[in-house]
Amino acid sequence: MSINYVESNKESTIDLYYKRTAYQTAVTISNAGSYKNLVNFNFGEKHLYGRVNRFFIPITPVPVLLPLKQFNTSNAPEKSISAINFVVDAFNGLALEFKRCAASGQIRSDEPFLSNLTVYKAYEDPEKLYNEYLTTYFNSIANEFQRRKVQVKNFDEFITEFELLLESSIREIPFTKAAYVKSRYCPINCSGLAVEIADLDCANDEEKINNFVNSPNWEFYVNACRSYGFMVDRFIPWRLVADIGNAPTISPMLNYSSKYGYETTNQILVSGYEYAHVSFYNKFKYFLLNLYNKVKPTGIQEIRHCSGVPKIFITYPQIYTIDQLTKKYSEEYFLKLYFDLRFLEEESQFKDFEKEMLIDDCLELYQHKSEWVALETFERILNKTFDYQGSLSYIKEQLEAERTTTATSAITTTGGGY
Repeated sequence: MSINYVESNKESTIDLYYKRTAYQTAVTISNAGSYKNLVNFNFGEKHLYGRVNRFFIPITPVPVLLPLKQFNTSNAPEKSISAINFVVDAFNGLALEFKRCAASGQIRSDEPFLSNLTVYKAYEDPEKLYNEYLTTYFNSIANEFQRRKVQVKNFDEFITEFELLLESSIREIPFTKAAYVKSRYCPINCSGLAVEIADLDCANDEEKINNFVNSPNWEFYVNACRSYGFMVDRFIPWRLVADIGNAPTISPMLNYSSKYGYETTNQILVSGYEYAHVSFYNKFKYFLLNLYNKVKPTGIQEIRHCSGVPKIFITYPQIYTIDQLTKKYSEEYFLKLYFDLRFLEEESQFKDFEKEMLIDDCLELYQHKSEWVALETFERILNKTFDYQGSLSYIKEQLEAERTTTATSAITTTGGGY
């Protein structure tokens, strides 16, 4: 199974290598290359910035809690371009600083992108993008069932075939929303923290050098972004990302967020974002039933011999409503299925017996607490790499300790690079 995504660079590998090397060299030798806010978001934990919390659990912003706001300067006035309110405030301040300095002759006023800052792209709704992704995903699954001539008679057969199919593809092409948010299919724009001031080709290193790195306003740009609490994407220099960190020093961005009641990184991440697995698991059964209905055949023809005479019989697959599915299969069944799929999606060091122990312990948490406590515990352990002790009491102690830490201390440099 395959899902295509845009690859803008069509040149040969060696040409790309030389151009990328030239671009990195140009950035390095520029004076702005020494600024700490010029960040490689393809490296390490920074790749997940804005899409995971300090425990590496995938998260998405909640617009009701972190309201979106439209930009003053947009390249597309006919449509709404927005981001989280304090990000827009900081950018508007940055854009005003550019206008003031350009008018006074402190910087060049004729640069295509670095004189008058204009927004081309910002927030993208992660729920909308994921739903579009799922549509393509389900179509690919259905096509693969058809290609392999897999015919299922009931939900049990479907789940068996579905898991077999995913074993070879789910690591690169995730199914759950939690894995999607961490994947290359989900852009950093879904965090609500990113702003793009150009619409150039990300793969065109020559344009990056000509329009940004070699611009006479380049050093002013990187320095000004730092002053207003923005990081600059090292490889997509027109992308600004709000720095909401407070270690080792407090980002100026928190001055803007504090006006809305978010004074620390913790408050932003804990109060303004939600776990990606929550909205997904609420629809998990519906997704599975929808996919089952999509792949099940209208009827299955079978040839049987009656008194030596071959006859064609048609078997009709089982039909379910969501209520029937919920009654037939327990909540433990769906939780275990979710856990199994998440293990397939994540590259972890868990041994088989450790996986079984973790699932058993989380199912016990479900029985004594709720499915949400079980899911949160599972995601914390799955996404953050620490030794699994195989003890339910240990899990509870870790969960309580982490909650206490979250409530009483500031976020450090771990977890998505905050």
